[in-house]
Amino acid sequence: MTSDGWGKIDAFKAALTAWIVEPTNDSTGTGTGTINWQLADLPAYLADFIHRRRPDVRQHILDLSLYPQTQRGNVLRETASAFSPDLVCFSWRDIQIFSPHEGDDSLEHAFNFYYASNPIKRIAASFQGLRHLYRYYHDIRANLSYPWLIREKFPKAQIMIGGGAFTAFADQLIEKLPEGTIGILGEGEDAILKLLDGHPLSDERYIIREGGRITKGEQRAPALLDALTVDLPYLTSIFPQYRAYVAESIGVQSKRGCPYDCAFCLYPYIEGKRVRYRPPEMVMRDISQHYHQWGARRFWFTDAQFITGKEAYPQCTEILERIIREGLEIEWSGYIRTSLITGDLAKLMVRSGVGDLEVAITSGSQEVLNNLHMGFKLERLYDGCRYLAEAGFRGKVILNYSLNSPKETEETLLQSIESYKVVATILGEERVFPLMFFLGIQPNTDLEHRLLEEGYLSAGYNPLMLTPGSIKRLLYNPAPLNKIIAKACLSAWHKKHGSQDPRPWSGSLQTKPATSAYADGNLIRGIEGNSGREALLNLEEILRSQKGDGSSMGSAPSSTKTPAATTAG
Repeated sequence: MTSDGWGKIDAFKAALTAWIVEPTNDSTGTGTGTINWQLADLPAYLADFIHRRRPDVRQHILDLSLYPQTQRGNVLRETASAFSPDLVCFSWRDIQIFSPHEGDDSLEHAFNFYYASNPIKRIAASFQGLRHLYRYYHDIRANLSYPWLIREKFPKAQIMIGGGAFTAFADQLIEKLPEGTIGILGEGEDAILKLLDGHPLSDERYIIREGGRITKGEQRAPALLDALTVDLPYLTSIFPQYRAYVAESIGVQSKRGCPYDCAFCLYPYIEGKRVRYRPPEMVMRDISQHYHQWGARRFWFTDAQFITGKEAYPQCTEILERIIREGLEIEWSGYIRTSLITGDLAKLMVRSGVGDLEVAITSGSQEVLNNLHMGFKLERLYDGCRYLAEAGFRGKVILNYSLNSPKETEETLLQSIESYKVVATILGEERVFPLMFFLGIQPNTDLEHRLLEEGYLSAGYNPLMLTPGSIKRLLYNPAPLNKIIAKACLSAWHKKHGSQDPRPWSGSLQTKPATSAYADGNLIRGIEGNSGREALLNLEEILRSQKGDGSSMGSAPSSTKTPAATTAG
């Protein structure tokens, strides 16, 4: 580099670059880390972006997640040696331990450790917790070792790193990376191209540590997506491992950015609040290529929200109409706000092959939702479910509940239970699976800022440093409701393996749902036993017994409105 730190890089005389897709911190221990459709999302779009503007740049994609962790270092070394890269870009997707939803057994171990009344269970959970902590730190060290390996073996190569995990924890991770590593916050197309062309990055979101000093840049204008696409033949030519993804769910991005202010969400920080749309014909070109050339039949829209608002209707409508018009027999899904589904859109969704949906209802209390800046009305969410039912929707709906969110009370908890019954009444109990999430406090979110101001978190805390005390704080479940909720959840989780709920309902949940692909691969474990429903009914029983209310726990609601939805504006 030149003295300004962002001039031309002499090593680019050969104009070579390589991509490394780095694994997540995989709490399951399977070594598969990344979710398959992520490959077709981030590295594929970036590689195509560079290829179209700099066809002289030779590229190679290596997915480390396809190898056991013990082999990754050697594979990286051998691949880089054969390719002799001048630029190596790492994508680090996720860092998470003691996952805040019940599909990951680390949550159950954490709750047993903090709340179980049986001391034997607490002792057993403590050993499991130590195992998770060891894996957590071990995986972070392993992921950090790969850039260091490149620096050791290829000292002249420039290293870049990005991805969701790095963007979220950039301030902590940059200190542990080789000096001079360029960290990209958020999207990286323009930054990488500028680096290749020898232009300064002063107007991009980056972070770098040089001479013991950390420097950051701010992005002046987000990348435009009007020419973002995937050339599948080119992708297969630079990614020898592509066959591992041929039969998997493929990620397709139709837009970037999220206009909402949900207090716990990182999407606005990572992608920005300005929503940028890809032309529907380009989105369909991606789907069609994978359909005809790879035989792909399942797709996941990797957008923060597939329907970001009314302004997204024309794009979403055209994409679905094109799927139908081209006769593509696919199953697709994504993050979708059911509160924005109209009758016409529901019909298009069903006809075009919509599969299971994951809905962040969060709470059945409009007051709690408003406090979290969720930006929707519960009654509109129920309307969207009605439209789907009328259109003939036959998929599953996973309702994500974040119990004990700020402003939670016993009454709002009862409203959440009632909201589940409303959705189950609309769509059919056999299609609705509540999943217990707990808010995970992440850096650069409004929730973190609030809790720092309130003193719940200490200023200068390290979000990557986990101890029994910090885990309990970061897995948000504060007093006085924490023990009641924990009791309800633990009872459900302890019964989930082969047990049956004796309380009356319809009996339609006796069969396990078929395995499917979700954005989070652990979700299927959370719905197999439908323990979320049991946790809600347990909670209802506890709360009503405290009030001396003897009403039936399993009866269906007589109205399709909760008290919160009735009073919402």
